[in-house]
Amino acid sequence: MRRKLPPLRALVAFEATARHQSVKIAAEELHVTQSAISHQLRQLEESLGVVLFVRKGRGLSLTKSAIRLLPRLTEALDGIADITGEVGPDKGKAIRIGALATPALTVLLYELGNLRGRLPTDIPVQFRKIEFDDDLDPLEIDLALQIAPKDLPGLDGWVTELLTPEIYTAFAAPQWLAERGFDAGNIDVKTLRSRDILLIDSDSEQFSQIAQWFDSPHFSLDDCWTFSHHIWALEAARAGQGIVASTDVVARNFVDRGELVPLNFPDFVSHWWYRLLIRPAREKDPVVIEAANWIRELINPHTASLSRKKPL
Repeated sequence: MRRKLPPLRALVAFEATARHQSVKIAAEELHVTQSAISHQLRQLEESLGVVLFVRKGRGLSLTKSAIRLLPRLTEALDGIADITGEVGPDKGKAIRIGALATPALTVLLYELGNLRGRLPTDIPVQFRKIEFDDDLDPLEIDLALQIAPKDLPGLDGWVTELLTPEIYTAFAAPQWLAERGFDAGNIDVKTLRSRDILLIDSDSEQFSQIAQWFDSPHFSLDDCWTFSHHIWALEAARAGQGIVASTDVVARNFVDRGELVPLNFPDFVSHWWYRLLIRPAREKDPVVIEAANWIRELINPHTASLSRKKPL
């Protein structure tokens, strides 16, 4: 038999509002706007055909219908929360971290030992690949490290926190510098050839910024090695094939291991930012808080091991 149910979001909005007797506090708890709560309350009253609240000074007073509905609805929602927390192979304990391929491979995965020491041993941790423009599925992701334009609005229903912009620095492998007889702190750009530069897509923001390294280029950047993915260009640089512009966040581990060396070229700041997204339902979960702090510490530029260099 098909159940006749009012809108479930409206029921959740009512339960929070009635419990707090405040639209403002309910909106804060549910991470929505006060106008959204008011709209859902009106929708529920229309669906039920009753008045649920009356204004009382600056607060709300529950009608007899609301007083009758609240305790049973709270019990029902608590029951739903309990049963949904028990299903699945990990019984709701797992933490799911979404990340773009680049920072996930070169930052987060190198620091798993640090995260392991910060979380209870019985908490499974799952990593999921995302794209910058993904609509994150709250059933698949609890928190995510995303890279997106700074002015791109945060995803609806997610807590969004800007961390730091992408700061690009020039890097090369020690063996490439030795073979060419270059000093990392004093490379004359006039001695470089087109195939010394490893680019990421000629239509990217990075391409136009790299052009500023050369006051009067004696070759066309169109003739440089060009790659469709940041990781490919970075791996080519690690293999001793030339100079790559990479972010301090991504290249940090390679520098620490001596596989890449920062050069004396001017840095440039991208309009793309690292940002942290957290599913509101787990925002106060101690495990998620600890994982979020782990990501903040890894991405925060003040923790980077690379020293800032003076421009040419």
